[in-house]
Amino acid sequence: MAKPWKIPNFNPDKEIYVCLPKILNLRFNEMLSYEQGTITGREIESLHSMRIASRRVQAVLKAFRDYYSGKEYRKEYIKLLSLIRALGIVRHYDVFIDMLEKYQISTIENGKDALELLIIRQKSLRIQKRKELLATIRLLKKNRFSETFRKFISEVQ
Repeated sequence: MAKPWKIPNFNPDKEIYVCLPKILNLRFNEMLSYEQGTITGREIESLHSMRIASRRVQAVLKAFRDYYSGKEYRKEYIKLLSLIRALGIVRHYDVFIDMLEKYQISTIENGKDALELLIIRQKSLRIQKRKELLATIRLLKKNRFSETFRKFISEVQ
C-alpha cells in the first residue's frame, strides 16, 4: 500500500478555507497519480493504491462535509463513490484470487482441479469487473470529473 503523500508547507493554524482545499487537492492528485497504472492493469498495486487514495479523499470529504454546499457535495461525492466501488470490486477479486492460488499450492492433488476451475472462474469475473471499472473511469473523464471536483473543493463555505 502506498503511503499518503506529505502536504508541503502545511500550516494547521491557517483558516479551514485555506487548509481544506490544499488537503483535498493533494489527496485528489495522489489518487489520480495511480490512474494510468490502474487503466493499463500491468500491476495490481496501482489499482490498490488508487483505491486507498480515493478512500483518503472520501474520508476528508466526510469529515469536512459541513464546509461545502449540500447539493454540490452530493453530486461530487456520488461520482467519487462510483469510482471507489468499482475499484473495490476489482480489488476484491485480486485478493480472493491471490488467496485461492496460495491455497491451491498447499492443497493435496484431490482438490487442485476444483480449485483451478474456481480460480479460472474468478479471473473471468475479475476481467468483467475490470471492464466495468474502466467504463466508470471513462465516464468520469467524459463528465470532466477532475475539473468539476477541483472546482467544487475550492468553494469552501
